Amino acid sequence: MTHTWQWNGQGQAPVGLIEGIADFVRLKGDYVPNGWVKSGEGQKWDEGYSVTGWFLDYCNDLQQGFVAELNKKMRDGYSDNFFQELLGKRVDQLWTDYKAKIAN
Repeated sequence: MTHTWQWNGQGQAPVGLIEGIADFVRLKGDYVPNGWVKSGEGQKWDEGYSVTGWFLDYCNDLQQGFVAELNKKMRDGYSDNFFQELLGKRVDQLWTDYKAKIAN
């Protein structure tokens, strides 16, 4: 049996990212409860919960397996640079791109 763990970057990752990964998993499991924000809402990428879940879904669409790879990197620490390493863009640029895509 294979176990999958959600890592928190040894406590260094933004809490909103940890919450967002959990909500990304719920989103992929087709369990979006009432009260979730719509895709594209929110002020910051690491705002947490459904805001970050939707953003991670966008990132994962750019590169399948992104969230799993991000989680793997978070085993031993955390850096916003993980987004650049995995997707080739800074996280704030990805957030801007995401907001622009949803607006269109």
